[in-house]
Amino acid sequence: MEIKNYVMPILRRAGDERSFAGTAFCIEDHLLTAGHVIEKAQTYYVHNAGYDFPLEHVMWWPRQLQAEDKLGYDVAIYRVGTLPSPLSLSDKDAVKGDELEVLCWQMRNGRLQRVSTPCIVRGDADEEGYFQISTAQRITHGASGCPVLKDGKVYGMLTMGRDFFETPQGGFMGIPRQHQGLMQRMEENTCWVFKTSHVKRFMPPSAK
Repeated sequence: MEIKNYVMPILRRAGDERSFAGTAFCIEDHLLTAGHVIEKAQTYYVHNAGYDFPLEHVMWWPRQLQAEDKLGYDVAIYRVGTLPSPLSLSDKDAVKGDELEVLCWQMRNGRLQRVSTPCIVRGDADEEGYFQISTAQRITHGASGCPVLKDGKVYGMLTMGRDFFETPQGGFMGIPRQHQGLMQRMEENTCWVFKTSHVKRFMPPSAK
């Protein structure tokens, strides 16, 4: 099957596109997304081939695991049935200048739509497992958890974009708490991506 069929929207309520929370993708028999997408203790649903499949919150791990970095690794993994997913995690991290693709879901004109946009790696901007990309097309809420890939190889998971509101006090709203330390003045289409090498730290050996 095509790669796009293994990148799915996550819903908080079955059959309700208005409850769209983010994007997930499959690696072998595991579903991956950003931890902040499924932070609330409830059952989530992935929409695929016209059906909504329930995912129990207690079966996700490690969610927003508080690790040794100041941000907390923003990754969540869910074991599903064996899937012949064509996606796999890259053996190497992306480097500055690499041309990749963001494949995600977005709510546009009141409907869920799959969005694909080229992107370029801007380079490492921290030492905590993230790198920056610039996308050709503007993406906002809902892209969190989607793969950044090329030729079926996933180079990272998108965790944060420039979808925020600055408060009069100089703080930010609309972005996950664990990413607020990363937020600076960013260009319009800048996003943060969690490196594949760090994603692998939380995957079972068979899926790395």
